[in-house]
Amino acid sequence: MKRIISIFLISLSLLFLFSTALADESSTSRASNYFSSYGISLSALGSGDFSFTMNCASQGTASQLGVSTYTVYRYDDGSWTYITSGNGSYKYNTSSYALSKTFNGVSGEKYRVKCTFLCTKSDATSESKTYTSRTITAN
Repeated sequence: MKRIISIFLISLSLLFLFSTALADESSTSRASNYFSSYGISLSALGSGDFSFTMNCASQGTASQLGVSTYTVYRYDDGSWTYITSGNGSYKYNTSSYALSKTFNGVSGEKYRVKCTFLCTKSDATSESKTYTSRTITAN
């Protein structure tokens, strides 16, 4: 009986370990009085193009919620090279936000996106969070 319980507990531990490793990192929960989650998801579209969606959610209703800026980087010769950047946008009196963009890259090159999220409460206090996406290879 002890052997069956041990095997069950080991199996359960391995299942938890693999499910955690395979979890999508596009939205990350963080301890904050402002954000309940934020992240970036990337999708290869073909012909070197890829899309990225920056999304966040606030703790309750935010008076302003969104992306201040975003930057696209390409991996060149062992380091990340700035490619382009842009200003995001905001929604008002909301608890969730998403902004999608498409980038024309080069097939076979590696890219990542970094953005800064902003959440402002009704009392005019705010918090910003910077997040860097996983790496994607354009195909």
